[in-house]
Amino acid sequence: MLDVLNLTIPMFSLIGIGFLLKKINFITEENGKILSKFAFYILLPPLMFSSIIAGNASNSLNLNFVVRYEIVTIFIFFITFLLGSLFNLRVMEKGIFGLNAAYPNYGYIGVPLCILAFGSEAGVPLALILLADTFVLLSTLILYSIVQNKHTNLHLLGREILTRFFYNPLMLSVIFAFFFSFLKIDIYTPIDTTITLIASSATAVALIALGISLNIKSISEKKTVILLITAIKLILHPILIFFIFFYSENIDPIWVKTAIVCASLPVAANVFVLASYYKTFSNESAAAITITTVCSSITVTIVLLQIL
Repeated sequence: MLDVLNLTIPMFSLIGIGFLLKKINFITEENGKILSKFAFYILLPPLMFSSIIAGNASNSLNLNFVVRYEIVTIFIFFITFLLGSLFNLRVMEKGIFGLNAAYPNYGYIGVPLCILAFGSEAGVPLALILLADTFVLLSTLILYSIVQNKHTNLHLLGREILTRFFYNPLMLSVIFAFFFSFLKIDIYTPIDTTITLIASSATAVALIALGISLNIKSISEKKTVILLITAIKLILHPILIFFIFFYSENIDPIWVKTAIVCASLPVAANVFVLASYYKTFSNESAAAITITTVCSSITVTIVLLQIL
């Protein structure tokens, strides 16, 4: 138990420090956005890259692992989508509602947490989950763009989606890491050291930036909807992942543990970006991100206590 608390208390304390810094006006919300952008584009990609390289991706790809994880992701999304009818949500609102329940915060919490908990061996399964979930997310974006606008130019839309995918720094770091790993390319020592130094600062900066982004004021309306998202995201999602991998064979236990931890993470910040893009369900998404991030300090600790 002490090992788990030694891991989770510092991580969630950094999130709390970020929130406190904004509360006392030491850092403004605008400065927080700059810090968040710096963490996402500059610091987290090297952390992801170095972990995949160390995990030797060329010898450890497992399609069975990815399929099992995505079955649960898709199930969670559509079940939540259907539950949206209980709250008289419109089609686009149901879509964003489903994304809130299905997509975890890999970047700011998942990457540093899994690597701290399981070492570089978590890099490859984390990368595969990130790639697969992003593909599902972008496919969903295409679907709802078509639903929203029947005259959508699919060629332009497809180009926009691909641009979003390949301009995502975490995606690029994963692709480059797999490329280097499969071709067994050695990284020049000074460059490798530079990557390591940058990666070493990623966790603290990313978590503080996440804390700054939390918005308590957003928790005002549709509290039942937000509580349902919280229950599905932090409780149902990891439970389903646990059961779908319970009888799995030929899957590394570290991979299974990484999957369970990923499923227990709070709502991804990108969901709010998507909600803002469609100008729907954005306030609820901001509230869900805040509530699930706070509550995950308890649920993630419980999950780690069960699997470590």
